[in-house]
Amino acid sequence: MSATDIAHVASERRDGSQFLSWAVARRCALVLYFAALGAWSAYYGIPVQRELVVLWICGALACASIGRHPREILRLVLDWLPMVVVLSAYDFSRGAADSFGIGAHVHPMMDFDRFVFFGHTPTEWLQAHLYQPGVVHWWDVAFTLTYTSYFIVPFTVGGLLWARDRAAFRRFANRVVALALAGLATYIAFPAAPPWMAGETGLLEGVHRTTADGWSVLGTGTAGLFSEGQASVNLVAAVPSLHSAFTALVAMFLWRRVRPWVRPLLALYPLAMGLTLIATGEHYFFDVLLGWLYAGAVMAACAWWERRRAACPLPGSLDAWPSTRTSSSPIR
Repeated sequence: MSATDIAHVASERRDGSQFLSWAVARRCALVLYFAALGAWSAYYGIPVQRELVVLWICGALACASIGRHPREILRLVLDWLPMVVVLSAYDFSRGAADSFGIGAHVHPMMDFDRFVFFGHTPTEWLQAHLYQPGVVHWWDVAFTLTYTSYFIVPFTVGGLLWARDRAAFRRFANRVVALALAGLATYIAFPAAPPWMAGETGLLEGVHRTTADGWSVLGTGTAGLFSEGQASVNLVAAVPSLHSAFTALVAMFLWRRVRPWVRPLLALYPLAMGLTLIATGEHYFFDVLLGWLYAGAVMAACAWWERRRAACPLPGSLDAWPSTRTSSSPIR
């Protein structure tokens, strides 16, 4: 063996050792990071505010990028920034409709539900059979957890996609942004009162807002964060239901990326969310159905646009940069 060969072998060993050391550093950083998240959640409650959820997820992705090219962090910021900006605008759109002099609509959604369900709204029927003042049943806890998952699941899916397949993440993020913009535009043009608000004014009988009831049993600090979040958003942003829209979007986007046995669970998720929204007085069936239609329309429109642009990618985009991740395996 020549001196050149020995030097080459030594170089390979150093490279392999360096790769192993960075891998160990990333694992250690992630373990410490999730331990910190667990401690934070135990003290303050599970994060349910969008900005907070995105911050924790991006922190985990930054830990997973330790030792990689510094462009990874720049990609992380640039990839997530549009989603954060648009969803923040959606959250703080409260009162936008009032500035245009548009009153909140109350009757169209109610009339639609009564027409479809033979003279009664499903919210009235469900609360008459399920709701008891001062009593929290197991289904109330299930409704609370299902409703709260909306604030966590889409961004967790985004984090997993970003770590495994950045191109897929960007397609997912584009759909999230487009759906949020479509919802925000509709909220400004057509502000609508949810069922619980109609119940407070006497237009619906025995309807209350019960989405937070389950926290009294779960007993975590999340209840405070949850209440703060509900108090800070647009109360007449009911049409369409973005809760139902985003859960449907997640199910549609992941449908071909998961194993077949997972697909029934994906289909069940938007259905469970729809039932939760109606039963807790958050949305009419009209809102839920329109949310599903919005999600389908955004999926179709984005797929068409991507096919149109496939042959002519934008010059100088970040896609031209080399990436350290090439995996595009399905999510298991």
